[in-house]
Amino acid sequence: MDLEELRPTSHRKIIELVEEAGIDISDWANFKGGAEKASMNPKYCYEWSFEERKNNIFVLNLWFDNCEIIDGIVIQQLNLRSEAEEFKGIQKRRAFNMDFSLQNAARLNAPIRVIMCDENPKLKKLDTKSNADRRFLDPINWYIKKYGDNGDCLLQRGKLVPAFIDQFSFRELEPIQPEKQETTTTSYSRSKAVREQVLVRADGHCEYCGVRGFKTKVGSLYLESHHITPLSEGGVDHPNNVIALCPNHHREAHYSESALELRSVFLEKIGQ
Repeated sequence: MDLEELRPTSHRKIIELVEEAGIDISDWANFKGGAEKASMNPKYCYEWSFEERKNNIFVLNLWFDNCEIIDGIVIQQLNLRSEAEEFKGIQKRRAFNMDFSLQNAARLNAPIRVIMCDENPKLKKLDTKSNADRRFLDPINWYIKKYGDNGDCLLQRGKLVPAFIDQFSFRELEPIQPEKQETTTTSYSRSKAVREQVLVRADGHCEYCGVRGFKTKVGSLYLESHHITPLSEGGVDHPNNVIALCPNHHREAHYSESALELRSVFLEKIGQ
């Protein structure tokens, strides 16, 4: 996408956008200006972030100029904890509050609503104090891709996709509702956590031949998870009994004449 599509072009009040994001703004009227001037309540209107813990709604003010596109994805890198050290008083508090919201959203893997802010071009030329003159509420949710112990945070516009996926993952990423059919096939439950642990262990490479998995249309590396001793034969659904294979060797593990011999090789590989 063209990053300029995210540049705000109209002035919207913070109170309007926060309410549009789903946060209750009734308390904004509880000050000397009353309901008529609720949008000017200094307790809220200058905040950098807003959070409603009951429904896990997180709203952040982000500057358009800090956005960048990497591999076709809009991102923004922040470290409010570090920035807080450069501020004093109320600015310092706002920075810490925003960092706490980022931490909470990261812990819950919650979506984030972003109010994109931009300065008046004329004020930029005059090199005056930063002042958000134009804003809009991004209709696309943002997510925290990474949050480090030191406060480094990487925000990504759009749904996160896992680094590695297997043959079962597409059903989870893009659920399909097939027509109902009668079947006598017995199916076995496979733990998503076990599969994910195995894929991370493989780090994108077939654990038998070492070839790198191919990149899928969603950007993840693809390998296939395989139970070395089948569940139908009493095999356990545990990382010690699951190996990540390239599609070719996965088919070979099922249908080749040396399928039984491969079981021993796979177990040795996993043991190593």
